[in-house]
Amino acid sequence: MGTPAQAEAVSSAEVFDPGDRWVPVDRRWWGMDRRTLLPALIVLALAFLQGVVLPRIDDAIPVTNVTTAGDVIALKGGFTFTADAGWSLEQGELVGDEPSGQGYPDSAVLTRGGTQFTVRTGTFAGDSAALLDQIEQTQRRLGSALTATGDPVAVTTLSGESGVMTRYAAPQMDGVLAAFVVDGTGAEIIAVGPEQVGQDILTDVGAMIATLAHTGKASS
Repeated sequence: MGTPAQAEAVSSAEVFDPGDRWVPVDRRWWGMDRRTLLPALIVLALAFLQGVVLPRIDDAIPVTNVTTAGDVIALKGGFTFTADAGWSLEQGELVGDEPSGQGYPDSAVLTRGGTQFTVRTGTFAGDSAALLDQIEQTQRRLGSALTATGDPVAVTTLSGESGVMTRYAAPQMDGVLAAFVVDGTGAEIIAVGPEQVGQDILTDVGAMIATLAHTGKASS
């Protein structure tokens, strides 16, 4: 039966409770509980993703040029226009940024709030009305959902360039189409955006069309 001390030791061993925090050896890895290891690794991975990987990806993505007040866009054929502030210059060059030996491009594209403002230039033998008609015919042949609606109206820019403009629309989209011809060079302007576009964007579009000018210099 043993001594009283031995009996007490046996009794203590029989009631020993390691508690919920005790982990059997076969469930340990490097001294850690395998059951909690995977969640811990997931947390560490997410922390690494948010703290290291994503910032590096953001840094690697080029920031689109955002226009500031007074930025003037130059196009081939001597046309320029002033961009309103806060638009993304997706395609095109500012005056003074002409690619060396290449001349200014024949198109410029700006975007803001789902609206796209595009200007294209090229040689054209007719007048502004004929250019507008040709643009509409080309869009129809290409199967564009956008169609001109209403009669064209005469417009004159701040610099005195005369042209014509008409509404340009499609289901759930709205916009304008304008055409100008100066000294055998045509400028086509298409602005298209959501049907319920904000008044600030409408104001910007009107202002940019109004600033179209022909410098008289053939920018190659």
